[in-house]
Amino acid sequence: MAALWLGMVVLLLPVANGLSDVTNQTPAAYLPASAPSTRVADLQAQALRTSGAPVSQSAIVAFAAPGGLSAGDLEAVDAAREGVAGRVGRVRGLGMPGPLQRSADGKAALFSVPVVSPQDDVDGVDTAAVDAIRACAASAAKGASPALEVAVTGAAAITADSGSTTLTALLLTALVIVAVILLLVYGSPTLWVLPLVVAIGAVEVARAAAHALAAAGLTVSFLSSAILIVLVFGAASDYALLLVHRYREELYRHRSCEEAMATALRRTLPTLAASAATVTGAMLCLLAAQSASLHGLGPIGAVAIFSALVAETTLLPALLLIVGRRAFWPRIPNPGAAHVEGSRVWSAIGGRIARQPATVAVGAIVLLAVACAGLATLRISNDPLNDLRGDPGSVVGERLLADHFPAGAIAPLVLLVPPQQAQAAARTARAATAITSITPGGAVGGYEDYTLILSVPPYSAGGSAAIAALREDLSHSAPNALVGGSPADEFDIAQAAGRDALVLIPLVLLVVLLVICVLLRAVVAPLMLVATTALSFAASFALSCLLWRYGFGYPGIDPQIPLYIFIFLVALGIDYNIFLSARIREVSRGLGTHPGTLRGLAVTGGVITAAGFILAATFAALAQLPSVSVTEVGTAVAIGVLIDTLLARTVLVPGLFLILGDRAWWPSSAAKLVGASRPAQTPFPPADESDRACGSR
Repeated sequence: MAALWLGMVVLLLPVANGLSDVTNQTPAAYLPASAPSTRVADLQAQALRTSGAPVSQSAIVAFAAPGGLSAGDLEAVDAAREGVAGRVGRVRGLGMPGPLQRSADGKAALFSVPVVSPQDDVDGVDTAAVDAIRACAASAAKGASPALEVAVTGAAAITADSGSTTLTALLLTALVIVAVILLLVYGSPTLWVLPLVVAIGAVEVARAAAHALAAAGLTVSFLSSAILIVLVFGAASDYALLLVHRYREELYRHRSCEEAMATALRRTLPTLAASAATVTGAMLCLLAAQSASLHGLGPIGAVAIFSALVAETTLLPALLLIVGRRAFWPRIPNPGAAHVEGSRVWSAIGGRIARQPATVAVGAIVLLAVACAGLATLRISNDPLNDLRGDPGSVVGERLLADHFPAGAIAPLVLLVPPQQAQAAARTARAATAITSITPGGAVGGYEDYTLILSVPPYSAGGSAAIAALREDLSHSAPNALVGGSPADEFDIAQAAGRDALVLIPLVLLVVLLVICVLLRAVVAPLMLVATTALSFAASFALSCLLWRYGFGYPGIDPQIPLYIFIFLVALGIDYNIFLSARIREVSRGLGTHPGTLRGLAVTGGVITAAGFILAATFAALAQLPSVSVTEVGTAVAIGVLIDTLLARTVLVPGLFLILGDRAWWPSSAAKLVGASRPAQTPFPPADESDRACGSR
């Protein structure tokens, strides 16, 4: 089995490394397929392919002086424009600058520069070209007055300021995090290597599968490809911790490593399968999403979890059997050796909860409910600049333009209309109160092309209302007209996110509930587990909103981000409740629910806490990437997993099990649970035979 996995990983490695080549980071990756702006983007892309022209984004060079542009300032502006023109042909992706435009107040000026790249360039922009434009502007400004402000903004600059999209640093960070935590958990200089090797193999298989899905037409965004890495590492480490923990328990009971592993797999596989089915089911619910990115994340997440499950239940057992008991050195588990099953710490915690379970449970609920007050700080924003950290040049440049030019100058709308409806559409657009100018362009895919400038901030509530009103008016005068462009893209993404939330949230909760019902063969306990997970999500998301606004200073979050966070917190957060409740049910078969709860908490407390720290730390590693949206997902999931691990699963769920007692397993018969006998233990073979079989010598 180990040789088979090694050969498969070696063969798939080139495919896995090519995932970044098919990752889509353009706005089309997040647009719903049926949106008008999607149709506009498709027509523009088709026109480019037909003409053979390269993909182009604009960089806008902005100049401003509070007291007005002096003659020296204007000479600097001309020098900057000439400097950019002089580098055309020498700098890859740099196009000829456009004409100079001055503001009505005489205090600002700008010119645009097309930044082009090959049509197979995923990002659609060459960062070197933006750097060259900034260098020319800065050099020219040295000869102007000290009051002259210069900045480069526009779509090309925003993309360049987003930073490198490499995932190598994320992969290395996840490796270090998992290695350190596993080393601390196992206290063995060798054992931690095996789960880590297995997780690496699972990551490469999952990335290769994602590449195949992208090649088949599935949209894979940069956010999805980043989440895939931490999802596999986190899930694989969780599964490994649970399996190794149970395997070590069985090694104290069995002389044969093979028998111990067989028992461990038999006891843990249903729980691992249910956990994987829960996350996979939640991921596949995303196929109902309108957003292309969310829709594509579903299969990506499913292959990530499936790869982790298969690797940890096939490759890890094979490696453990090859190494034998020596994997646990220096604390080798031998049959009959003195050892303590379960954690004294978690036994003590369980004892404290058992004294007043109702008080403890109510206290935990009140704490989570109070944390939910942080939801009042939630701010939704579809401005692409909010995905940039700090004050890069593109943000500074937009502020300069907003002070001196019409609000929508930096992000115009695109109007495509059939020729026979062009005049009516133009009249309607000119009559719109929020449109400050309309400029005709050339033909695009059989449509007449117009550029519309909004008089209101394009990404504000006023901009969204203007786009909706314009489309409504055009539906009467020019029913085949299409309104696109960046503001319309973001508007359609926000509309799809609202619709997706209404569909996906109840669907995911239902799927998770059904999977847990099948695992526990009960109704009451699954309802309780899903309710506590939902409350934990609300509290975690609220605390994250507080962190983003007051800790990080983020002005708002993308409309789709709450859905990403909900999917991962519910699907992954329920995992630890599954691990705990499955063990409680197993132990309750011989002891009853009350002692079974305390025993289950004591036995699983340490391993589940370690699993929670690994998952939280791997998702927190997303914060090192330049995208604010990726940071928000990572920090929210990390906070949520820690709350699930340390409060919801540790305090609230055991307290509720103690309150409900055998009623938690309804409609299963309590008599069957309590009256069932414990599984018989395997007798020990001779010690020398076990030593030779398991390699303890």
